[in-house]
Amino acid sequence: MRLRFASKVCLVVVLAGCASRQEQGPETPDQFVREMPPASEIRNLRTGETVSEQELLSDLLSARVVYLGESHDETMDHAMQYRLLRLLYAQDPALAVGMEMFQEPFQPALDLWSRGELDEVALRTRTEWDDRWGFDIRHYRPLLEMVRAHGIPFWALNAPRELTRAVARGGFEGLTDEQRAQLPEHLGIDDAAHRAMFNEAMADHPHAHDAAALDRLYHAQVVWDATMARNVGRGLAAGASRMVVLAGSMHVRAGLGIPKRAESSGGRPYRVVLPVDADDADAIEALEEADPRPADYLWIWSD
Repeated sequence: MRLRFASKVCLVVVLAGCASRQEQGPETPDQFVREMPPASEIRNLRTGETVSEQELLSDLLSARVVYLGESHDETMDHAMQYRLLRLLYAQDPALAVGMEMFQEPFQPALDLWSRGELDEVALRTRTEWDDRWGFDIRHYRPLLEMVRAHGIPFWALNAPRELTRAVARGGFEGLTDEQRAQLPEHLGIDDAAHRAMFNEAMADHPHAHDAAALDRLYHAQVVWDATMARNVGRGLAAGASRMVVLAGSMHVRAGLGIPKRAESSGGRPYRVVLPVDADDADAIEALEEADPRPADYLWIWSD
């Protein structure tokens, strides 16, 4: 079964950053994303029924937060995100955008970008994109340019890499006072469903049978998700009508990573949309049968 969730393999980014994959073919990723191909099918996982794009949009507009999952190096996932953001913005220009791809210490650079005061080179430099994220920025370029062109409030969601790596390597007890001060107030470490999803994702990891190491990695994952949830709340508190969140699918799947943690700070109701390849029948079946339900909608795309 080929589940296209790049976040699964990036769960250990706290130890060694994710590596990017360059796209093949005559079109560049940003050219393809700009084409915004529609879904071949949109499936409502609450009812099992196929819905129209307009029906999806109407429901998303009833949510305070819309989570759009992705595999970080899958162009079609980014095309889905760009298409839905444009549709949502046309109905609600007071929305904000939050992205996992940027770490919260670099929020000032995102503010400058949103005001049109940085070019792409400066944004990459000031946010240390190539070192801290590493995936091809062309996948995100159309959306980033839209944010700048319209002055959309733009939020860095992710935790500082130094913090998550410190937790993964030495646990909470190994943190400095300064690092402890960066931790979200509410972590939710005892979420059994979230831990079960993490354990499943890490089944083939070298530390899978080292209980202490696996605990540290899980705690780092929780810090990652809880920090992003805290920043979703900050974006909403700053006056946005709603927030559209771009994050790896494992951070939003079943609401267990970011969404449920953000509920207490204004992030409800929420909706989760996960993209999946129409040719991957095994993945679609697994998502349809998963318990808890992995998303509100599947955006089923075809090359």
